[in-house]
Amino acid sequence: MNHSVEITKEAAWKLIGNDEKSWTDYQQNELSESSFYLAHGVRIAVIHNYLSNVTQYFIQDINA
Repeated sequence: MNHSVEITKEAAWKLIGNDEKSWTDYQQNELSESSFYLAHGVRIAVIHNYLSNVTQYFIQDINA
């Protein structure tokens, strides 16, 4: 995701809402797993790093 901004967990889940409707993709490798959502005109990425046990949330305007 180019030109994305990190946001809080609360803000991400507020935008995602019903994840069954907004979920678009999932990727997993040996170091992390990523879920991608489209909601309210933005793309949200939720990335969990297995090594650090940290989950980060990013947002990107799909019209930018």
